[in-house]
Amino acid sequence: MSELGKVSQLLAARFEQEGERGRIVFWEDVKSQYADSVATLVGEDASEPVLKGVQLVEIGHVPFSLRHRMMVEEPDTKFLVYMPGEQPDPKDDWLLDLKLAYGPSFSADKLTMIANEVLPDASADTKATWLAVMRSMPTFFESSERVERLRRRLTPEDDATDFQAKMVASLLKLPIGDHSMQDIWRTLLEQYAQSDESGMENITAMGLADFHWQGTKGIYHYDLPEHGTPTVKGFMLWLFDLAWHGFATKEHTMEYYGNIRRDYMQWSMTDTSRDIMRQLANMAEPDLDVDAAIAGMDLDALADHGVFRSVDETIIAKLTEQLAAHGIDDRQVRDIIAKRRSHLWFGEYDQRYQAVSAASTLQHELTEAVPLIDAIDSPAKGIEIYSSSLYRVDQAYRHFVDAWHVMELEDVPVKQLLENDYSQFQRTLGRAWQRQVDTLDRWAIPGFDKEQWRFYENNVAERTRNGHKIAVIVSDALRYEVAEELSRNINAESRFHAQIEANVGVLPSYTQLGMAALLPHRTLELNPKDHYGILADGKSTTGTDARDHILASVGGKAIPAKDLMLLNGTGARELMKSCDVLYVYHDTIDDQGDRSENGELKTFTACRTALHELQTIVKKLANANVTNMIVTADHGFLYQDHDLEPADFVSKQPQGEDRCFTKKRFSIGCRLVPDDALVTFDAHQLGLANPPEEGVTVQVPNSILRFHTRNAGTRFAHGGAALQEIVVPVVHINKGRTASGDTRPVTVRILQKGERITSGQITVEFLQEEPVGGKVQARTLYAALWGGDGDNSVQISNEVRLVFQSEDPKIENRHVFATLVLTSDAAAFNGATVELRLREPVPKAEGRFTTLPERAHYQLRRGLVADDGFDF
Repeated sequence: MSELGKVSQLLAARFEQEGERGRIVFWEDVKSQYADSVATLVGEDASEPVLKGVQLVEIGHVPFSLRHRMMVEEPDTKFLVYMPGEQPDPKDDWLLDLKLAYGPSFSADKLTMIANEVLPDASADTKATWLAVMRSMPTFFESSERVERLRRRLTPEDDATDFQAKMVASLLKLPIGDHSMQDIWRTLLEQYAQSDESGMENITAMGLADFHWQGTKGIYHYDLPEHGTPTVKGFMLWLFDLAWHGFATKEHTMEYYGNIRRDYMQWSMTDTSRDIMRQLANMAEPDLDVDAAIAGMDLDALADHGVFRSVDETIIAKLTEQLAAHGIDDRQVRDIIAKRRSHLWFGEYDQRYQAVSAASTLQHELTEAVPLIDAIDSPAKGIEIYSSSLYRVDQAYRHFVDAWHVMELEDVPVKQLLENDYSQFQRTLGRAWQRQVDTLDRWAIPGFDKEQWRFYENNVAERTRNGHKIAVIVSDALRYEVAEELSRNINAESRFHAQIEANVGVLPSYTQLGMAALLPHRTLELNPKDHYGILADGKSTTGTDARDHILASVGGKAIPAKDLMLLNGTGARELMKSCDVLYVYHDTIDDQGDRSENGELKTFTACRTALHELQTIVKKLANANVTNMIVTADHGFLYQDHDLEPADFVSKQPQGEDRCFTKKRFSIGCRLVPDDALVTFDAHQLGLANPPEEGVTVQVPNSILRFHTRNAGTRFAHGGAALQEIVVPVVHINKGRTASGDTRPVTVRILQKGERITSGQITVEFLQEEPVGGKVQARTLYAALWGGDGDNSVQISNEVRLVFQSEDPKIENRHVFATLVLTSDAAAFNGATVELRLREPVPKAEGRFTTLPERAHYQLRRGLVADDGFDF
């Protein structure tokens, strides 16, 4: 459409207004650019769309006659009063009253036309407001692209502030709808982190700098410099200095800085902007001389400070120092780490905090173990105490070593201290247990009938006789404490239920005998040919094929785990249909630990891998319609993550008529000579069927001692009678068919202590109503105060991230607190009811939240509300 056509349309819209406002239009054409063409817009000869019934007139030298004509002679006629050139001063304008009554005056200059085009439905007053802004910064509107980006953002309700904020948003190319101060500064800070200040440069070039900085001052209370020009760097340093001091200064409280505190926390918590905030923090830290401030802080003071990387580094260093000096307990360590979770750098230091937490847990468990070891006064009591409590020391040690290996923190003093303490625990437990082993005249625990060689009879046979299918997963060297963690992990899965119990393993506790004991059999014996392999009812049990042959007699099959995992869903289901019982053989831990000296160093890494693999196998079988499963092991193991001392070895090798072989923790031979440093059993005492004339004898070193062996590491060992080797796990797993076994998030309740908010902030208490564990899972929530209802509600405080993950059974230790600071938006709701709301992230949906039904309501009753300036 031509320019005249646009002018004609705009004029037609004015004349279509109802009443007198649509009868007379005054057209001010200061530059007289339409003087030669205005006549073509009206009359029968008009080349553009006709303004029907409109009389074109000019004021001329006698405005009174025009007034008389329009108001008296032709009171019903529509007039277009064209006024070219400079307009008269208002005090000399004889038609001023008419212009005001019928105004505003029409103008066809470029800015006016843009104002009309961007939102034709806006009122004349709104367009006049916009036009005043546009004329103060015309450069912005020289680009049709900028105008188009702005047009898509505008609404008829936008005032001058909204209009300018959306101009800034258009320059920064923000998403439609994003034009708040928070949105604008987030983008400017992101650019600055990338050494890009083009956004601020464009704002300045378009004449919007003063608007932007005055808005920053009004909303955030940013003090503009008395001299010079404010900069993004200056704002950035002010922001991080303010955050470092908890958003409070000598002159102002946290409430005063509520808006910037809210936005800082939002930027720091959001995945898309957290890395930017870390970059900026690194840039700001040298200028703010943070190191000097940190040097004078103790642990408690540091725990409440976030913002800078060096705080977390210092906290971790101090925690390890105090752990090494036994100067801090596990509860304090956990509390400090819990505080750090909401701070900027926690994600980057999460693994190091895990390592420190694991060290603290190990230290705590070592302390708790002392009276438990003293309570072992019988063989059965030793099994019971280890399987109910003492296994946690070995589990904590595994977590500790694994975490510190991942972080490569080997040279930290507390590592060596805890290594020494754990070695002492092993020795002390080993001696206490050895005293009970010495009371046995055969390898059987009085009063304890859950023995590994009865595994099939006790756990499998009855199920298969009743027509139920079952799968048994045998994981080589799955120590009891690893299986206990597996049991908890499986219980955390929806519809799965797992329960662990302890069996007493065979002796010697090595693979061939342990695997054979798990098979259906009447008798077991050492193979007379080599006294190492095992025969079950006279049949070899060595290898998967031999075990498959034995299982076939009871309608069973055997398969290596790696082969099972290669089957597709149909293949796995067909396999299960073909048998009543399936044995799946898994070997990750023993395969790694029994390797050379360098290989055994990754034993605990292999445990972590095994946990993941076993869960995958369980789910694979469940998808093949297996509802009943058992995970068990052939034996456990001993492991110390350091070189053994000479005192940890037996001083001399076993002696006998015909010694077959010696491993790290056992020896099998003929008529071995008894020794005080060794436990000696013949085949009959071990429950083996070898005839007496063979003279089969087994010896294991006392406590946790090892035999000297060639070409093998010494840290990983099994075969002996230590509790870590012979307490064998049996994990019963059931896959339910109903949702009753689904996992659920932990229940959280708001403990509302009052009904009014009378100051600029409020501390709210939350209760985690139950410990996390099993089907009850941890959850992260976000709390904030809101004013208003429905879609018109407004967030009026900062939003606080709350993590509910306590496993503590004591309810008094499961309270979480959040301090909510009111923003300037709260002023609009003074005297009204405001609402505490909780939001929860939607799993696997970045940036999406659901609002929980739990609410708390408060009357906002503040005696004095400061004027916080304008808001975007």
